[in-house]
Amino acid sequence: MTRRLIVMRHAESSSGHHGLLDHDRPLNSQGQRDACLVGDALAERGWLPQMVLVSSSTRTLETLEEMVQHMESVRTEIRPEIYNAGISTLLTQLEVILGEGTTMILGHNPGSEVLINHLTGEWHTMPPAAAALLSESGGDWLIEGIIRPSELN
Repeated sequence: MTRRLIVMRHAESSSGHHGLLDHDRPLNSQGQRDACLVGDALAERGWLPQMVLVSSSTRTLETLEEMVQHMESVRTEIRPEIYNAGISTLLTQLEVILGEGTTMILGHNPGSEVLINHLTGEWHTMPPAAAALLSESGGDWLIEGIIRPSELN
């Protein structure tokens, strides 16, 4: 089995909650729909992870919750350090990814785009709820595909 990594950005969050810290902003209704849609697409493509490393923010946890019907048996680790993480912190998080199988890191931008660029040398736009599947081959990471909610039926 190949080592695979899903880099996912949280779904669209609400900006209408005045007085809430950025960390505590919930998903809006579009974000809830998109997270569910992307969860279905991950399952249809066989991209489901065995382990998820998720930011502690409300919107990332709610994104994962919207996909839970496909991830009931998945090992989940809440990682506060993923919130607004830079590349060095994200690379540190990846030290625990599965040797074989699929791990998901569910976080934020610009971290998602920067991580994909750092690992593959390619730049890809990661709108809310986008998920990119990377696979490792001979120490190099390659993009297998990207799911963006706007591109789903």
